[in-house]
Amino acid sequence: MLTRRYLLLLPTLLLTACSLSTPVPGSAVVAPAQWSMTPAGSQWPERDWWQQYQTPELEMLLARAEAGNLDLATAASRLRQAEAQLRQARASVLPQVSGSVDAGRSGNDNTSSTSYGAALSTRYELNFWGRNQAVTDSARATLLASEYDAQTLALSIQASVVSNWLQILENQRRLTLARDSLANAERVLSLVETRYRFGADDSLAVSQQRTLVAQLRASLPNLEQQALQLRNSLALLLGQTPEVSLPAATPLADVNVPLVGAGLPAELLNRRPDIRASEARLLAANADLTAARAALFPTIALTGQLGAQSAALGTLLSNPVTAWALAAGLTQSLFDGGGLRAQVDGSRARQQELLVEYRRTLLSALGETDTALGAVRQARERYQFLELATVEAKQAFDLAEIRYRAGSIDLQSLLDTQRTWYQSQDTLTQQRAIWLLASVDLFRALGGGWQAPTVVYGADQLR
Repeated sequence: MLTRRYLLLLPTLLLTACSLSTPVPGSAVVAPAQWSMTPAGSQWPERDWWQQYQTPELEMLLARAEAGNLDLATAASRLRQAEAQLRQARASVLPQVSGSVDAGRSGNDNTSSTSYGAALSTRYELNFWGRNQAVTDSARATLLASEYDAQTLALSIQASVVSNWLQILENQRRLTLARDSLANAERVLSLVETRYRFGADDSLAVSQQRTLVAQLRASLPNLEQQALQLRNSLALLLGQTPEVSLPAATPLADVNVPLVGAGLPAELLNRRPDIRASEARLLAANADLTAARAALFPTIALTGQLGAQSAALGTLLSNPVTAWALAAGLTQSLFDGGGLRAQVDGSRARQQELLVEYRRTLLSALGETDTALGAVRQARERYQFLELATVEAKQAFDLAEIRYRAGSIDLQSLLDTQRTWYQSQDTLTQQRAIWLLASVDLFRALGGGWQAPTVVYGADQLR
């Protein structure tokens, strides 16, 4: 009677099963038509974007980071874990087969006998409601998310190595500039002391110049400490100790500032691995919701057994007494205290959480890129103005020194032009580094030339 009822309900159940597939919610985020700042070009960066700086040592440093960075090694381990979980999920949709072999001896006071047996059993759960397939889809999407996370981390490591190296070049230039300025101030001090001995200057002039020399000397330890910190930070990125051997540095002034291009904002969605990772996590949550909903319905399983028995081990396979059995079962939870329904509610809440996170990732990516484009433009314009100011400051100092030697101006005027020239050079160096670092941030915001090779399963439904 019970079997007949289930057979009568089968068409209805089939229709219900078709409706268990959970639709993927849309992101409701519309990319702007254009960027706020016009990019320097229309072409997206290439994968080897760092070559645009025309600094040969970057290639070597990035290769060492790829081989030795510990964060990348951790990401590779997580990726292997996700691959194992996918294999485990795929195994659940295949028939499960087990075998057994036994031997026994029985008897009484007069007789005894020995028997041998072997059996195979199999169980297969029908993917009737799509639960097993949903579990596999979730594991596949989780694996994709792990792959994209690893690629996001690789891009971040690349940008960090390039930024760190550029800061090392900046620090070296500032150290050279500070030492040159100190040497120049000491030369002027010798001139002032000579004039003081001949009565052309007073002790105030000597004290003022000595103060400047002391200030310049005081700036060196701070720059040297920064050099140590930057070196150790780069060593960590390379996965090496502080005694790391670094290549010969290209002067900061010789580093090319690339003209970074960018396409349309809508194209950014396929250019950043973190966006694709967020998509994949949302798809995994969507599949988990489907699996949770399917768990509310009966489980249909097919089982089979094949056994053989013989009084002699040698005839177990050649002349056995065999028996077989096939069965189909329908299992439905009648009362679980609301546990299955709570699992559905939890999966739905998780899906909504990741949908919000996906929208946040999209908005953050668009905002980061737009901001980075503006930062590059502002840094370039400020550098050009500072470059003109530095040229004028150099001319002013040269003229002031000539006039001071001739006695037409006092020492204070010479000191003012000397400080201005040094500060102009130092500020120009820092601004060039800011400009270069802004371009690195833009490369990172654009995905560093990364592009998804294929469309993520179900990702087109998010757009």
